[in-house]
Amino acid sequence: MSKELQKDRIPWRFMLPLVLSTMLNPLNSTMLATALITLCSSLKISVGEGAVLITSLYVTATVAQPLMGRLADIYSPRKINTIGFYLVLLASVLGIAAPNLGWLIVSRVVLGIGTSAAYPSAIALINKEYAGKNRTVPGNILGIVAVSSQVSMILGPTLGGLLSQAFGWRGILFINIPWVIAGLLLSRGIPDFPVEKANRSKCFVEMVDLVGVLLFTSFLLAMLYVLTEHHFLMFSAAGATMLFGSLIFWEWHQKQPFIDIRLLVGKPALSLVYVRTLATNYILYILLNAVPQWIQTVKHIGPARSGLIMLPMTAMAIGVGLLVSRINRPVMQNVLGVTVMLVACAGVISFKESMSVLAVTGFLLIVGIADGINMIANQSLLDREAPLEQKGVSFGLYRTAGYIGAILAGSQLKVIFHQGVTDRAFHHIGYFALISGFILLLLLIPLFILKTPSAGKGYRGAVS
Repeated sequence: MSKELQKDRIPWRFMLPLVLSTMLNPLNSTMLATALITLCSSLKISVGEGAVLITSLYVTATVAQPLMGRLADIYSPRKINTIGFYLVLLASVLGIAAPNLGWLIVSRVVLGIGTSAAYPSAIALINKEYAGKNRTVPGNILGIVAVSSQVSMILGPTLGGLLSQAFGWRGILFINIPWVIAGLLLSRGIPDFPVEKANRSKCFVEMVDLVGVLLFTSFLLAMLYVLTEHHFLMFSAAGATMLFGSLIFWEWHQKQPFIDIRLLVGKPALSLVYVRTLATNYILYILLNAVPQWIQTVKHIGPARSGLIMLPMTAMAIGVGLLVSRINRPVMQNVLGVTVMLVACAGVISFKESMSVLAVTGFLLIVGIADGINMIANQSLLDREAPLEQKGVSFGLYRTAGYIGAILAGSQLKVIFHQGVTDRAFHHIGYFALISGFILLLLLIPLFILKTPSAGKGYRGAVS
């Protein structure tokens, strides 16, 4: 028993710089939420104009996550992680010195690229570290990465408010500088795992599959445009579909594709992880955004108090995530996560104005449990299915799937709440969430049918 405990002990000298790097993306995504009014007032622009600073980082990260993961697989996850730190530093200096909105947008794009390097390269580094020890990655190690992102997402709005009040809107950029310096100093002790020379035998354009990257980027931008438009545009949808078809055709015929379509087709268990992640994030984000609006509009509770009502859900998600991460059974985690998610979706339909705050808090605790389980479950299953040599791009795509789910949720929320936030509109949210929950339930079936090598001995050999 003592040997097992010794094996599962967290190597903090190795993990701390990786945790610091993975926290930068959600932190910088959410800090701006509470600093935006101050920023817009300082630059004398409208909040609508300033909102492009939020979307620019999200869109950049949606594209950059798999790209930086691909670069980590080709060159070195440690090098890409370090480059990410330097890009964040550059973006912060650019933002602090920015004289106008245009330069701030440039800063946010660079920040999106830099922070996107962290997650896929960190997961690749963790897998290579344990592969060198002939061990599988312990669940609690992956759990720390997932939970640290959750913590920074929660910390962001509070930190953004405090920094902007104390130092002005530039305070949310100043905080990155000591953060990056600490990360760079601590990461000096991380080993640089060699990459096979065969992976770097061709020119950069061929190695990265630049055409594939451009097609993927064009498709994502076209799809995001279709999803965020108020009215469905057939021409835009047709364009996005053509780009998707072109991407599939191109990647299928590449020896070193950016998105390995043949791998996704050959390993449906891996493909379904991305579908589950998209559906899970759609449900979680539509609930997490709809509930505060319902509390403030229907229950007539102020923003400060509604934030406090949401706090126990957050604490529950973090606690459950840490607990579930110690269970190295991805299938069981997924079954449990979907079951609790269905209960949460069904609970939305019971909401009404006369509902007590205590009952609302109880519901949010269930959502917190679902969030905590699912953020670990999908990540664990992906780690089981993704090949070691493609961990970077695989986990980058995982984040992209999550972003798309969140964007879908935001788009639908605008449509449903277009005429106001009411009990009836909120119930419509519940119906859509419940349908998505049942789709997640159906997606569990392949977990018991598909017996891929990665689920058994083959996986252990590949990852460990």
